[in-house]
Amino acid sequence: MVGEDEELVSATIFEVMNAEFPNQTQLKKIKALLVYNITKDAKLAATFTMDLRQFPGKIYKGLPEDKARPNATINIEDEHFAALTLGELDPVSGFMQGKIKAKGDILLLQKLSGILKGARQALL
Repeated sequence: MVGEDEELVSATIFEVMNAEFPNQTQLKKIKALLVYNITKDAKLAATFTMDLRQFPGKIYKGLPEDKARPNATINIEDEHFAALTLGELDPVSGFMQGKIKAKGDILLLQKLSGILKGARQALL
């Protein structure tokens, strides 16, 4: 694992997303549990859980607190997650190029594009 001192851009993005959740009313329609494995130089750097089973949802570091099985697990490099959030990486292209790897309900990821857009607006 990457040293705790090394800052992950994705950690900051997840903090912003978590703060924006109450403003993202479209989340009421998404009842899902997602796990993001963030890598740095192809090594696991951090795991984040996005729990959207109850509005407004929450994001926290680590695996699901209740040990529930996620609807989808996403493996992505820290820099690619930042590019995805900033709109510099198209989700479909990233998936096809192997920059985004997902297991489970990958169609669910399409529904989450609004969350990324909300985070992008909050970051800029």
